[in-house]
Amino acid sequence: MTANMVKATGTQLAQSTNTMRCLIKENLNADGFTYKTDYPQATVGSDEVKIKVLATGICGTDKSIYYSSQNEALRNEMRRYLAPGAAFKPIVIGHEFCGIVTEVGEAAQTIAKGLPPELRIEVGDYIAAEAHVACGVCVPCRNGQEHVCTHVREKGIHENGCFAETISMPYKNVILLGKDGNTKSIPPRLGALLDAFGNAVHTIEEANVAGKRVAILGAGPLGLMATTLCRRFGAASILLTEAADTERRFTLGTKFGASSCFDVSKGSSKLHEYIRSTISDANGVDVVLEMSGAAYTDAFKLVRNGGTVVLLGLPKKPLEQFDIADGIIWKGVTVKGIFGRKMFSTWQTSLRLLLGDPFGLQEDLTQILGKEDYPLDKFEQAFASLVSGKAMKLVFTP
Repeated sequence: MTANMVKATGTQLAQSTNTMRCLIKENLNADGFTYKTDYPQATVGSDEVKIKVLATGICGTDKSIYYSSQNEALRNEMRRYLAPGAAFKPIVIGHEFCGIVTEVGEAAQTIAKGLPPELRIEVGDYIAAEAHVACGVCVPCRNGQEHVCTHVREKGIHENGCFAETISMPYKNVILLGKDGNTKSIPPRLGALLDAFGNAVHTIEEANVAGKRVAILGAGPLGLMATTLCRRFGAASILLTEAADTERRFTLGTKFGASSCFDVSKGSSKLHEYIRSTISDANGVDVVLEMSGAAYTDAFKLVRNGGTVVLLGLPKKPLEQFDIADGIIWKGVTVKGIFGRKMFSTWQTSLRLLLGDPFGLQEDLTQILGKEDYPLDKFEQAFASLVSGKAMKLVFTP
């Protein structure tokens, strides 16, 4: 067995215990998580697979859940499927991960037998998974829009997630990365980023950036992913903005393909002046990608008449003052909202970009990650590193 191979045989891998280590959110009105060592292992339904988690990424949403006392909208979302007046039930957090299949449910085995060998998900296979579990019967689902399912349930928000040693997932949501535990093509540290990378891929595909002047607002992990993708999707120029940790983020952004970078801590008015001084034949950029959740007003001021604004960032609170007429209608702006990944075309695009890695994307993604991975019991240090700005994106290794 090589370092890039986890070998398993049979229809089920034996578990040494019926309990596992994991991170639990017990109280939405209090910050932090609880580390458990004796939580029941994930159970597998007939149409599901059980997965041993190899690596799991910490998302911005996870950070918001960690500090849930400060985010009413998130608290409401996590209560969405509770009966009126029902108490919040503690839940395992996390939704970005990769791992090894340890068990396949009976109905899932039947599905697998009907597929070509190269498409089957079997015990021992190295996989990632789409964390949005769609209902399959609502109007969006029946129109090829499962990613915006009316009744979507997300792992780590509505159901137990992946900050744990094991997780169960519907068979249809599992994405094959390597047969027989082969992790060579996409190492687990990057396998844990595929969910987030898919968000960036979805954004760029909807933006149609080829030959366009693009402004990316926010140089966090997703903004940096968008930068390297814009370069490879043929953007004519890329302006990257950020207000914090600018030296490190702009260094990476420039390496990834940004034509110019602007520190918005200097003020939005200076950013607008910069745009006007550098683009002489239009009143703004062709495409704006809002990746931070904090620059919605700037997004609509920077885009040219007839341009496109693509929104991925989630604001911490509802926008109270926004002139729709001036920002959108009179300018004839096209606005697109991005939620998750298209199921499952975005996953296919992401894997085509990364497998074989002809564009060096894996190296770029690696540079966004912190140098140190964390065991689950060091979660407080991990979140402290994220909040302090020492790291932009981190991975747990359960």
